[in-house]
Amino acid sequence: MNQARITNRIIRRETHSSRSGLSILTAILVLAACLWLGTESILSMLGQPALLASPGHLASLTAEVPHAVLPAGLVAGGAVLALVGAGLLVAAVKGGRRGRRAMVSDRSALVVDDEAIAAAISRKVRLAANLAPEQVATTVARNHARVSVRPTSGITLDPEVLTAAAADEVAGLRLRRALRARVHIATEGAVGR
Repeated sequence: MNQARITNRIIRRETHSSRSGLSILTAILVLAACLWLGTESILSMLGQPALLASPGHLASLTAEVPHAVLPAGLVAGGAVLALVGAGLLVAAVKGGRRGRRAMVSDRSALVVDDEAIAAAISRKVRLAANLAPEQVATTVARNHARVSVRPTSGITLDPEVLTAAAADEVAGLRLRRALRARVHIATEGAVGR
């Protein structure tokens, strides 16, 4: 295997979460249902009383559902089952994502947490605006960083300067996938320090 493939594989492993937890939970639930139905069937064949409901009783209950439940209830139940199925399908096809991003490097696989990126952007914007640490907060989403700035009362901040500072910090991080910085300046200011 060449070095680039190994690096990409490491980065993929560090930036995407495993779906094994959801797979194990689904398998346990299906296994428990099958074991329960199997136990009920064996108890019924041996002439023993059922744990919860015998297979014959379950079959008669299932046959009576269309007559005993309102159509709206059947539609709602079907919709819930369809949503659960669609959710499991999406989880199976789409990989989970961790709050980490790959950085450009020729020598090794570099991965940085979104929290570290947010802290770096907040620091750069805070220094550009000469604000206290609690006046700048950054959240990093999938493809953008949102910087919330609460200026000191009576002082006007230039959003273009702050956006440029945030964009400069993002560019300095050398991320593999571009991250756009958006600066939002609050209308209510903080008490001066």
